[in-house]
Amino acid sequence: MAVFTKTVPVRFEDCDPAGIGFYPRILMMVNRLIEDFFDEALGYPWRQLHGVERRAVPTVRLEVDFKGPLRQGDALTLDLRVLKVGRSAFTVAVTGAVGGDERFVSTQVLVYTTAGSEVAALPMPDSLRSALGRYHPQ
Repeated sequence: MAVFTKTVPVRFEDCDPAGIGFYPRILMMVNRLIEDFFDEALGYPWRQLHGVERRAVPTVRLEVDFKGPLRQGDALTLDLRVLKVGRSAFTVAVTGAVGGDERFVSTQVLVYTTAGSEVAALPMPDSLRSALGRYHPQ
């Protein structure tokens, strides 16, 4: 199974001096990773998805386990794995680790939808399903 990985710095704005990560900032890191995953790994740029095609992939379920401290200056390695691909939805897990030690694990379900005032789930296009399949264990 392929894993999409990025390493990002933990900044002053991401945690307090006691090493407690600010959960909104952690979720922003996860969302940026998903955006980069679409752009770089799936070849389906966010601006294409949202701007041109008027589609979206909102999160409909999110769970996060916080396992350890984050400190300013840490190099946080984010690993994204695709756990499940369905007709309209897919599930990803993102692990954040410092020096190999897990700091958090998030699991979220995203749904391929219309964008605009009337949001409705749609079947994913074959090209997106195929691209996700490269990161999903069969």
